[in-house]
Amino acid sequence: MILLSNILTKYSLSKKTISKYMEVGMSGQVVFGEKYFKREKEQQKVWRYLDRGAHIILLAPRRSGKTSMLRHLEQNPKEDYIFLYTMVQSCTTEQAFYKQIFDQLYDTDFIKNLERANKKGKEWLGSVLKSIENINIAGSGIKLADKTRHITHQDLAMVIRKLQLEKKLVIVVDEYPDVIESIYENDGISAVKNFMKNTRTLCQDTSLNQMVQFIFTGSIGLDSLANRLEVSNLINDQHKLSLSTLNETDGLAFIHFLTKKNDSSLKITHDVALYMLKKVQWLMPYYIEILWERLEDHCFDIENTTPENSDVDTAYNTLFNQAYRSNFNHWVERLNRLKKSEKALAKEFLNLLSTSKQISYNDYFNISQQEKYQDTQHGYVIDCLEHDGYIFETEPKTYRFTSPILKDWWNRYADRAL
Repeated sequence: MILLSNILTKYSLSKKTISKYMEVGMSGQVVFGEKYFKREKEQQKVWRYLDRGAHIILLAPRRSGKTSMLRHLEQNPKEDYIFLYTMVQSCTTEQAFYKQIFDQLYDTDFIKNLERANKKGKEWLGSVLKSIENINIAGSGIKLADKTRHITHQDLAMVIRKLQLEKKLVIVVDEYPDVIESIYENDGISAVKNFMKNTRTLCQDTSLNQMVQFIFTGSIGLDSLANRLEVSNLINDQHKLSLSTLNETDGLAFIHFLTKKNDSSLKITHDVALYMLKKVQWLMPYYIEILWERLEDHCFDIENTTPENSDVDTAYNTLFNQAYRSNFNHWVERLNRLKKSEKALAKEFLNLLSTSKQISYNDYFNISQQEKYQDTQHGYVIDCLEHDGYIFETEPKTYRFTSPILKDWWNRYADRAL
């Protein structure tokens, strides 16, 4: 019997190499420190482009671990960098967007980063923020003395210059596409173009680029949304990076990490671990973890700490029990955000795909040409399905579900959920 821990030998991985993984948490949560599973290749990719002075669009579907990775980079920056992380999903206007960034500048996390990097603290930062006209400090954020006053991209540029940091500031803007979508729905395409032109102005300011870089990311594919709104020219100067799935070696290491992190008594053999990865196929940590959790529960119930493939099958089927269906809510939420005809097209295509191993783009195109979809942007719909992790190309213009887990869930519950 070969235990998974023996992959140290099988893959010539040293204890030091395995320990690098010991820094994703209970499924779906943003995790920190020792609970974070390091994505070394992905992290290095981000650092490589930051070192080149690039502004980045990080493309990654839901539950891919992008936020955990970005928070890890924030807490463990390279020597010449300081990070400001801000979640902007709730912002529905350009003014709210910049207000949120200003509030995060005065947030405890950024102040700690500032004190660690520049030995400057809350009082000094407050004086910088208050030096901007009509801005006062209120609690943990800022307050506008004049209610008709709006914070703009120009205010942000002014603050960045006044900070005079000795390190490069990296502003991580998480769920940025949500803001664009909200502005479009509330105020139309002109407001979207104005907002995106202003953020592009920040990115193109050559003097400001010596002080700040931006990472834009979100669960909605920014490039897909930009194509739909015909504003792709406003993000062409930003470098696009994608977050990849784990390879087999890292997938095995992640299973070992889960067992060790949770102080579990499971003894998963190498062959059973490989079988777990085969069941998941789309090796994002989230999906490996939810299967591992159900396997541990099952083994605890039957009082057997050395699972076999049949136990993995049982755990896999348990994923679809009522108690665990919330694991898949994000698939429903994303489709529900599409327009009515877009959602109907996506659902019809996925219904067809769920009864086949794979289908061609021509099959999808034929569905999209029905009269009921004549005003539907079918290119945007399939882009969304790809970027949000429903489907992928097995070969040019041939698609299948990313994971058997999603395909099985779709066959069982999609009609009920949607």
